[in-house]
Formats: sequence, C-alpha cells, structure tokens
Amino acid sequence: MQRLNRPTIMLLLCAGMAFLLSNTLRAATCTITARPIAFGNYNPFSTNPLNRAGRITIVCNGMGTLTAALSSGQSGTYNPRYMISGTTSDQLDYNLYTTAARVIIFGDGTGGTQTVSKNFNNNRVRISVYGQIPALENIAPGSYDDSIVATVTF
Repeated sequence: MQRLNRPTIMLLLCAGMAFLLSNTLRAATCTITARPIAFGNYNPFSTNPLNRAGRITIVCNGMGTLTAALSSGQSGTYNPRYMISGTTSDQLDYNLYTTAARVIIFGDGTGGTQTVSKNFNNNRVRISVYGQIPALENIAPGSYDDSIVATVTF
C-alpha cells in the first residue's frame, strides 16, 4: 500500500478595510488568523476521497459584513486546484469548498466559485474551509503542498 507524506494547504491572509456608515463615518478593525488544512497521509488505493477542514477566524470591533475569498493557488484555476511535490513533478488534485457537503467551490466568485459572507458585531467570526482530495489519484509518494491566499474584505 502506497501512502503519501502529509500534504498541506497553507492559508495566507490578506486583510482588507472597508468603512462602515452610521451617523458618522468610522472604520472597523479586524484581526485575521487561519488554521491550515493538513490532509495527512493520502492512500491512492482508497475508494473514498480524503476530507479535512481548516478555518479562518476573524475578530472584529465595530459592526458590518465581511466577505472571504480564496485564491486558486499555484494551479491558476479553481477546478481542480492542485498541490505539487517538491521532489517530483507530480500534481495531486484537491479542492476547497464552502460547506461540509463539498459541492460549492470556495473561490473569488468567478468561474462558478463562491465567496463566503458573514455579519459581525464586535465578535469572532469563524469561516470553515472544507478540503477534499479525490479518491484513486495515481500519485507518487512525497510531500505535496499549495499556498492559498484568503482575502477578507470588511
């Protein structure tokens, strides 16, 4: 049985700032952190996809709506995204989704992808990111990774 070393997806964060209108113009401030997705070992002989989840956490003061978008990573496309091994030229397909049902691709709103929007009011907002590697990918053993940029606009 062939197994791969821990493929991971790093969620890098870029913060945006928007102004909220009330009686006076004031800015919300937010702190953004991410828990990356670590798929662990992938078994290319398994008939089940490998599912894992990560999270973007945003803590804001003020109130308003925030929107999170994810980049396509090194693949340059949203379907499929792929990870690359540093030791081979192999590509391991995967994708990121907005819900645990893994139907809607989490992206920037283009090409059939969707962003995720949430309201905030001086609170912590958690946005889950659901990852999946399809079953039965013919892939060489190694460590695979990709970097995804999460852009949060508020």
